[in-house]
Amino acid sequence: MEALTDVIDKKYSKSLLAFMKLVDPERKFGFDTPLIETWNRLTLAEQRKLYLYLLYRKWRGLDVYGEPYYVIMNCHPVPFNWNGTARCEELIHEGKVLIAKYNGSWGFYTKDEIALYGLEIKTI
Repeated sequence: MEALTDVIDKKYSKSLLAFMKLVDPERKFGFDTPLIETWNRLTLAEQRKLYLYLLYRKWRGLDVYGEPYYVIMNCHPVPFNWNGTARCEELIHEGKVLIAKYNGSWGFYTKDEIALYGLEIKTI
């Protein structure tokens, strides 16, 4: 069950618009009722996870385009381990990643992912 503040944040945020800019930058698809209802059925945390997952794919040069309704229904976002990627060192220097555990393995995850997924941070 979502907290009331999350429901209000969903209602008044522009999260669907931001999602659509990632998935459909050329504006080939409209905001039809099934799309809006499907997006609104996601919790605020699910919306944020999906958006972040797609944004990070785009940062890594991977495709994020597709029919928006299909993406919402079939994308299963997971946090991305930045360890070993070209951007990892940059993200470390910017203070945007920390060592955290996901699915039993340690890696470099963004602070946003750590918060959204409730990852355990490695203390030194």
